[in-house]
This record gives sequence, structure tokens and C-alpha cells, in this order.
Amino acid sequence: MNKVKRLLMTILTSGIATILSFLISFILTPYITNKLGVEAYGFVTLAKNFTQYATIITIALNSYAARYITVSYHNNDMKKAQEYISSVYYGDVAISAVIMIVAGGFILFLDRILNISLELVTSVKLLFLYVFLGFVLTTVGTSYTAAAYIKNRLDIVGIFRSLSYIFEVLFYVIVFTFFTPKVWQVGVAICVAQLVIFGGDYYIYKKYTPELKIKRKNVSFKAIKKLVVNGIWNSINSLGNTLNSGLDLIVTNLWLSDLAMGQIAITKTISSIFMSFNQLLAQPFQPLLLKSYSDGNKNKLVSELKISMKLTSLFSSIVFAGFFSLGKVFYALWIPGQDIDLIYVLTVITMLSSVIEGPVYPLYYIYTLTVKNKIPCLVTVVGGILNVAGMAILVKYSSLGIYSIVLTTTVIMLFINLVTNPLYMTHCLKIEWFTFYPTLLRTIISCTCMTISFTFIANALNPSTWMSFALTAILCGIMGCIIHLAFVFSRDEKSRILVIIKSKGK
Repeated sequence: MNKVKRLLMTILTSGIATILSFLISFILTPYITNKLGVEAYGFVTLAKNFTQYATIITIALNSYAARYITVSYHNNDMKKAQEYISSVYYGDVAISAVIMIVAGGFILFLDRILNISLELVTSVKLLFLYVFLGFVLTTVGTSYTAAAYIKNRLDIVGIFRSLSYIFEVLFYVIVFTFFTPKVWQVGVAICVAQLVIFGGDYYIYKKYTPELKIKRKNVSFKAIKKLVVNGIWNSINSLGNTLNSGLDLIVTNLWLSDLAMGQIAITKTISSIFMSFNQLLAQPFQPLLLKSYSDGNKNKLVSELKISMKLTSLFSSIVFAGFFSLGKVFYALWIPGQDIDLIYVLTVITMLSSVIEGPVYPLYYIYTLTVKNKIPCLVTVVGGILNVAGMAILVKYSSLGIYSIVLTTTVIMLFINLVTNPLYMTHCLKIEWFTFYPTLLRTIISCTCMTISFTFIANALNPSTWMSFALTAILCGIMGCIIHLAFVFSRDEKSRILVIIKSKGK
């Protein structure tokens, strides 16, 4: 029960942080599009995307950092744990310095690389600079995050994430109230939020693992080599993910227009917010999965993986069905004056892949646990190359236009998450190939029933104000939980959930 309480607390604190993130985007997006234009908003999302390109380099060192530090710690090998954490810290400092030098030259000539309106050039360059500074804070703080995994205190990480968003909101309120709104101010706000998270990670590290010392003399090139050799495939996988979805805005900016880039940016903002619920629900299970794997308890590991699949699929199904039925109303209330029909269709196509990505997302941790990621990385890269090629062909030789940008990505990601990943994941764990497919099939049935039910409710209530929209969404959410519980969870799991609910009610 203590583990369950800690798990629920982690989900709660992370959930609050995710909701705050959603609220910031909810308020900031229409403000920027109205005050500065859709094009300016597109550059905010594009700047964030460029830091994701930079993580392709850092992920080689960082992707297995928490795993090796935690395993060494649990095995009481403090010497090795300190070698890993020190190597990761100083390695990240060195990598960040190189990235900032390259980013500085890139930002200097940004207006020659991208299509930027003349009045936005200086502001966009400053935006990119501050966003990259925030990226450096995130990268250097990676080594500190291992403490939260070691002590299973991801709930505190969620608290500091919430604080970071509160500080970000306060910054927006002060700056937008007393100064002329500029798009670069968003970059400063992002940097402030990352500084709070960095401070929180450092606090957790010092409080819960003070025995882990980060010292230059503990840096081990053997440890760095081991991390990089295993992590390089995650970098390749990240490259594949970038080809699959991270180049959408650049492609749109260069091949279509900056207005179309802004429309795609709005679409990606909504889909990325909702997809963040996958991480919200999957991450709290990772310390438990790491412990079960370290103990060699495969049955417990598979059981925990299935439970996490069912929880993430609950949100992904509700989100897709809810947006399918209420998306037009939401956009009409949120960003009136924009091309609602176009943005709605783009978002539905983009979010279609999330129906499968939701339940599969927790399973990605299998690759980290088993250190078997070469095959999925190659699959992702091949998929990314096909995606970019598909975009180019459809944009040039078809009349699909902007729809080409999101359509190819959705088709390829559906295939990867429905076919290649589940099969190879079971191979990595050496279990039956069909182990995860019953849960995926139940998820598809549940999502289909939700979509039909939500559409009926939306048509019957016909919401036209924020109040009626919120009430309709709540009603749909309750209905979705009931449908998901009925179709996806087993009888034993339903009984366990009822026991937990009853114990909370006493």
C-alpha cells in the first residue's frame, strides 16, 4: 500500500504540473496569435524543437544515466555509482558548452536560414538564445535526477515542475502587464522555469542521496564509454523521431509558408500537451519497473507494465475521443478568427496515432531495462526517412498541401507502435509475442466506443460557451472512465481498484 500511495502521489503531483503546463499554453497561445500573429507563435514552437534536435547529441550520454546510477546504488556499489554520476555531470557540462557555441553561430544567421518576417528577426533570435540557455540548465541537471529514481521520489519532482510553471506564469503576468509584448519574452520565461526545475533536482539530490558525491576525480572514461556506447542507439532513435515528427515546422516553413507553420504549431501544441499525459502516467512506474527488473521478477515486471499500459491508454483514449467530438467547439472558443476547420482536421489526424502510442508508451522503458535498442532505433530511423520522403512527394505531386505534413507521420507512427514495437519488446523480455496485444485490442475497442458515445453527447448538448463546454467535457470524461474500466481492466484489477478506492474513503 505504501508503494501504491507513493505511485498515486507521483501521478497527482505530476498531473498538477501537466495541468499547469496546459493552462499556460491555453492562455499564451491565443494571446500571442492575437497580439503578435500566428507566425510569431510558430517560432516559439520551432525554437523548442531546435533544442530537441540538440538532445540528439546529449541523449547518448544521458539516456542510461539514471539506470546505471540507480542499479549501482541498489547493488551497494557506491564507487561505481559515483563514477557514473560524476561522469554524466562533467560530460554534460562539456557537451553543453559546445552546443552553445554552435547555437550562437546558428542564431546569428537565423534570418538567412529560415523565413522570418523583418519585424520579428531580432525578437526571434533572442527567443532562440534564451530557449537554448534553458536547454543547458536541463542538460546539466540530468545527473541530479538519478536521486529521484533511487529513492522513488518522483512525486517531489512533480512538485518542483508545478513550481516552475507558477514562476513562469508570474513572469508572463509581470512582463506582459508592464512592458510591450515581444516573442523573446517567452524564451526568458522558459529559461526561468528551467532554473526552478534545476534547483529542485539539486535539492532532491542533496537531501536524499548526500552520499553520492560529484567530483572531477571520480570521472571515469570507462563509465562514459559504457553510457555512450549503449546510449548512442537512443540518439539514433531520437534522430528517427525527429525525422518522424520534429521536422514538421521546418518543412512547413521552407516548403509552404510561415502562416502554415503557425497553424501546424498550434496543432502540435495541443497534441503534445495531451501526449504528455503518457509520460505523466508512465514515469511513476519506472522506479518500480527498475526494481522488479533488478530483482529478476519477470512476472511482476510484466504485470506492472500491463497496468501502466491500461492507465496511459485511459487518458489517450479519452483525449482522442474528446477532441474528435468537441475539438471544433474548443478551437472556436480558444482561437476565434483562425481557420478552425483546417486546424481541427490537422489535429485529429495528428492525434490519431496517440490512440496506440498511449498504451505502448510505458513499454518503451523495456529498451532501457534490457539495454536492447538497436533494432527499434533502426526501425525509427527508417520510418523517419520514409516520413520525410513521403512529405516531399505529397507536397510536390499531390493536392494535399498542408495535410501532407501530418498525414505521413500518423500512418508511419501507427505502424511502428502497432506492429514493430510490441513484437520486439516481447522478444527483449523473452516472453510470448502476443503478450501485449490483448491490451492493445481492448484499448482500440474502448476508444471506438468512447468516440461514438462522446459524439452523441456533444451533438445532444451542443455546447457553445466555455461553461457548457467544460460541463460536456466532464460528462464525457466520466463516461470514458466507465467505458475504459469495463472494456480494458480485468475482473481482478477492477476488484483491486475498488479496494483502493474504499480504503481512501475511510
